[in-house]
Amino acid sequence: MALPQVNSSRYTVFVPGLGKEVEFRPYLVKEEKILMVAMESNDQKQILGAIKNVIEACVFEDIDVNKLAVFDLEVLFLHLRAKSVGERISVNVKCQAKECGLESPVDIDLDDIKSPEISDDDKIVMLSEDIGLTLRYPSFEDIQKFDPEYLEKIDGIMELLVLCIDNIFDTEEVYEDSSDKEKMEFIENLNTDQFQSISSFFDGMPSLKHDIKFTCVKCEHENKVELKGIQSFFT
Repeated sequence: MALPQVNSSRYTVFVPGLGKEVEFRPYLVKEEKILMVAMESNDQKQILGAIKNVIEACVFEDIDVNKLAVFDLEVLFLHLRAKSVGERISVNVKCQAKECGLESPVDIDLDDIKSPEISDDDKIVMLSEDIGLTLRYPSFEDIQKFDPEYLEKIDGIMELLVLCIDNIFDTEEVYEDSSDKEKMEFIENLNTDQFQSISSFFDGMPSLKHDIKFTCVKCEHENKVELKGIQSFFT
């Protein structure tokens, strides 16, 4: 005889990159186990993979999680976590005072963390008066192609940049069918200022952010720390 099934509540969250609300259920014990194993590994790719798998299991909408921007995964997981385990978490944060560095537990209400705002205008980068390009935010699928250490190197940055070029345009035409090789050659022929303008797009990419203030119990230093990225909230 089959055992009875416990019905889960349903909730909605606005996903910035999709521009719409998505319905989801809290994650279950079997899914929490996947997350705990990944978090214990301290491996960014494994953690993102676990988050992706849990989102796919818990979201009712027909969305391709692989195509979601990383910050959309962060938003979805943050709300999943809040409805599954609770709205409050405790994060260990280091004191910023010199010669201290003591980690203090700081309580955070997940409802206080705002979702990032995005604008299509931010995706257009002008390289001259008549030449520019349209970028997209890196997706989960894009990020999973690289080791985190490789993305800290110039070759990794440029390969990711090429993946995120939607098109290149001038005053007469929009070039949408360029190969990755052609895009790389285009990037390599930019000057330093032009390349920096593209890099700024990635440096300012939307992400979960939250400022916390706390007083160190050891040295009484008044700290203000910005948490950024999903891992910052669950360490």
